[in-house]
Amino acid sequence: MTSKASDLGRIKWAIALLLILSACGAAAVWSTLQMQKAGEKAAREASAARADIRAKLARARDEQAELIDKIKRFQAIKDRGYIGPEQRLDWIEAIARIKAARRIYRLEYDFAPQRLADASVLPGGPGAGAFDIMASQMRMQVQFLHEGELLALIDDIRNSVRALIQLRSCSIERAPAGSGDRNNPAPLKAECTMEWITLRERK
Repeated sequence: MTSKASDLGRIKWAIALLLILSACGAAAVWSTLQMQKAGEKAAREASAARADIRAKLARARDEQAELIDKIKRFQAIKDRGYIGPEQRLDWIEAIARIKAARRIYRLEYDFAPQRLADASVLPGGPGAGAFDIMASQMRMQVQFLHEGELLALIDDIRNSVRALIQLRSCSIERAPAGSGDRNNPAPLKAECTMEWITLRERK
């Protein structure tokens, strides 16, 4: 009887110890799983943070490249003399030089008063940061030998004046052959409309 009671006591203690060890093991497993979940969450957050930082760096690089490009374009515009009051006298002198150099048979033109560029000239309107985009329309009548002379004339004007030249329209036709035009060396005539665009600083 005493032996059985002693054995039963040892079994109880063994069972209790087993239960305690099982509980400790379960707690350790649960703790490990929680730590694993926390580690995975921290890893995801770190990965998301790295991705966010990379995206911000990429945007910053793009913005820097865009800003550098805008600065270069602005400097090119400034170097070409597009900024400031229009130099209409210089334009007239440049056209006279081109006409003489190219021996244009007939070249007549007139400028309309300067105005703010409208949507027909620039769809975005006349605003450009601290500048107003101004336009002066020129109508030109010219007689020439062949189409290449007209294209060369327009290119010369574009490359010689302090203004951005936008060709709006150009119609070409054969000059009427009258009695006084039998020896006309320029059988073609054109009527062109061009916008001379400059930037004026806002006050």
